[in-house]
Amino acid sequence: MTEVSSPKKYADFQQSIFHGRIAHMEVVNYQDQEFLSVSLMHTASDTTDIRIKFTNSNGLLTAYRNGNVVIGQELTVNGTIKGIRSFYMKEEELVPLKNPELQLRCTGYIFGTKPEPKQEPVATTAGAEPTLEEIPF
Repeated sequence: MTEVSSPKKYADFQQSIFHGRIAHMEVVNYQDQEFLSVSLMHTASDTTDIRIKFTNSNGLLTAYRNGNVVIGQELTVNGTIKGIRSFYMKEEELVPLKNPELQLRCTGYIFGTKPEPKQEPVATTAGAEPTLEEIPF
């Protein structure tokens, strides 16, 4: 009797979760499809920031159009790593990127907090004299 062996299965170490702030978003049209291209800044260590790049044509695109997702907002994404880039060619010379990039096939995301709106300085009238008139009660 022959023994049937099943194929070996290994863990998929490319599944990853990243948390960071949205650095760039742009709606892109390509081959009659519209999608949102997102760059997320993720701090890997005290000295290393990486960019996570991914696209979405579903919920994030709708949220972007409705104004519910903005640059600077926290976002947690998970998915499969498609590629890694840390150098680019410039005049036939390899130049390192300031922030290495991961291309991600996004399978899920969770919205985080939005950035605090900038507070406008209170306008004061320069040289205004205080009055000492009585105020009736």
